[in-house]
Amino acid sequence: MRKRPQSHGLTHVGMKRSHNEDTIFFSDDLGLYLVADGMGGHAQGEVASALAVETITEWFSSPNQAPSPSFLKEALKHANHRIYQYAREKMESQMEEGTLMAGMGTTVVALQINHEAASIAHAGDSRAYRMRDSHLEVLTQDHSLVARAAAERNIPHIPVRTGFKNIITRALGIEPDVEVDIREETLQPGDLFLLCSDGLTNMVPEERIQEILNSGLQLQSVCRALVDEANLNGGRDNISCVLVRI
Repeated sequence: MRKRPQSHGLTHVGMKRSHNEDTIFFSDDLGLYLVADGMGGHAQGEVASALAVETITEWFSSPNQAPSPSFLKEALKHANHRIYQYAREKMESQMEEGTLMAGMGTTVVALQINHEAASIAHAGDSRAYRMRDSHLEVLTQDHSLVARAAAERNIPHIPVRTGFKNIITRALGIEPDVEVDIREETLQPGDLFLLCSDGLTNMVPEERIQEILNSGLQLQSVCRALVDEANLNGGRDNISCVLVRI
């Protein structure tokens, strides 16, 4: 019997930014859940994140496609190619007009629920967590300079100045091809997945995230509580979260 998911999501501009460059998507019918955190000047980031979500959802909505981990990975790689081509076309146009703007790209974390399994794919520092038996576990590894340095030194994290904290090493749209990390997990009834942008994880400690997820509230209220907590702590970036309960 297929384990039926229930989901909810919320995105918020935060307390410091003028516009929201995050895009989210959640569909229990498709069994597909996405958080994309765009980057780039002059609203390019919000274009990149929206284009990533649009491309991936179109990929999954196409007929005669059998969802699988490799299918999810290919969807992200296809989105990367589309954003990269779009950015190149925009850059060529801007050079002709003499109005060259900054580049564009987006992180993305994707969850696909397929019968008894969950597939998680990502590029960048947007994260996927799983709450099981009241214990919170991160399922993704940040693609960032800080995470790389910590891994090389075999330590959990390296305290750094904020200016270096958000330098990522992978994202969709930056290069013609992108390496996408993929993993598959067996589902258990009661599993609760959280997909989120770094606007949440940079503002709310994992211990507090675990407390909120364990609160017993409805998913809509949990999403609101996570966003409110990030804003209470400063809300320095856009904040996005998608919750999926099995």
